[in-house]
Amino acid sequence: MKAIDAPPLLEDGELLNTTIMPIISENDILKFFNLEKDDIQEFRITHQSDGIYICIRLNVKYHQCPVCGQMTDKIKDYSQKKIIHSVLNYSQCFIIYEARRYRCPHCHKTFFEHNPFVFGSSRISVATVSNILRDLKLPNETFTSVARRYHVSVTSVINIFDDHVRISRRPLPACLGIDEVYAFKTYKSKFVCVLVDCTDQKIVDVLPTRKKDDLISYFMLIPREEREKVLYCSFDMWETYRIVARHVFPNASCCIDKFHVVQELGRRMDKVRISAQKKYMTQIRELQQKKKNIGLTKEEEYIYEEASRHYYVLKKFNWMFISTDNRIFDPNEEKRYNRRLEGYYNYYDLFDYMVKYDRELDIAYDLKDSVTRFYRQCHYEDAKKKLEEIIIDFRCCPIEEMSQFANTLTRWKQEIINSFMIVDREKNRKMNTAIVENRNKSIKLIKHASNGYLNWERFRNKILFSLNSDTTYYLNIIKKEDK
Repeated sequence: MKAIDAPPLLEDGELLNTTIMPIISENDILKFFNLEKDDIQEFRITHQSDGIYICIRLNVKYHQCPVCGQMTDKIKDYSQKKIIHSVLNYSQCFIIYEARRYRCPHCHKTFFEHNPFVFGSSRISVATVSNILRDLKLPNETFTSVARRYHVSVTSVINIFDDHVRISRRPLPACLGIDEVYAFKTYKSKFVCVLVDCTDQKIVDVLPTRKKDDLISYFMLIPREEREKVLYCSFDMWETYRIVARHVFPNASCCIDKFHVVQELGRRMDKVRISAQKKYMTQIRELQQKKKNIGLTKEEEYIYEEASRHYYVLKKFNWMFISTDNRIFDPNEEKRYNRRLEGYYNYYDLFDYMVKYDRELDIAYDLKDSVTRFYRQCHYEDAKKKLEEIIIDFRCCPIEEMSQFANTLTRWKQEIINSFMIVDREKNRKMNTAIVENRNKSIKLIKHASNGYLNWERFRNKILFSLNSDTTYYLNIIKKEDK
């Protein structure tokens, strides 16, 4: 290996400094330039105003003619190629490659020598492509941030991603979770349907719509033998998912996760709280108007102050009605001074203050607590009996918001009972969609970080590439007909 005596003529930039490297570590060559020591004829590094230039010429070797297969080492001419090689993030880096063109003595075909720097005729090195794809594996990385880091255009990064990343659907699992997330808007739908393997926590696939006909068409293209392997299917209280699951998964038990039932009950509980809040606010406004016109008696002053305090507690500590914090139920918890209530209170006292003087709130919370105990204490064998008792309690409730919840429990009765099935005997684990909700959050992160996507295939590949730890990219460029 020898060094070039004078730096090559470069078209761009002014020469600032030249470093001659007659001896190069073989490990450095392999690492930074995808070369071996015996491959290099000439090597030079020059620093210019627009970055670092690595000037390389390879040794002459026999090459096979791509037309007739004849071996030849006859050189026709040289062509200088400028290749982006961003292995140094702090500065732009280029390979100035003296590409040798050979001529076949048999068929006179001319062709370029094989080089280890790029794929085909690309102007971006293999190492740079690998670094770009490695960084795009992270959910919070965008095409723009990666392009800025490796000193290439955003379009180049997008093209690299499209050329090397194509993720196929995973096989349907025994425990399938289905949910939707607002992430990609099309003329059909503004929701992305997410299919997750609840056992290994991998995303099976994502679909651009959650409409019934589209979901049935998608699943019916999957062989029946594979669909029969789905034994449990969990989803939220969206009727379409139940219809689709019963139609395409003949052996599956449909389940409604505890989270969605409690979430719906929490919404109704909050309506009862808001209704109580409004009653106190109406009372406050009437007394304020009277105070402004003719003044209040001492008794009315007391009523006004009490209504203000109740409104304050319901507004400030509304989270207690849906919380599972044990401090709410511990009367021995340390008390702290509350300036608005002018006394020492802990969470137990504040909660008691809210429900003590409002019968509807007290009844509603007792019903909610019965559902909490139901999920905490019941097993699959006694779930049906306990659920029927809860439905009767809700139906007999005088509060409209809570009595209507009995219809919800009745409509999804079998799916709620199925959620108590043990799907993993070793871990004593029931079917739930917690992992699906986690993946939905990560999908939103991908969307928000990039300010949205317009290309569905690119968005889908980004989700599966970033959120499934075992997915990777193709080293060679994927042909267009294979995409």
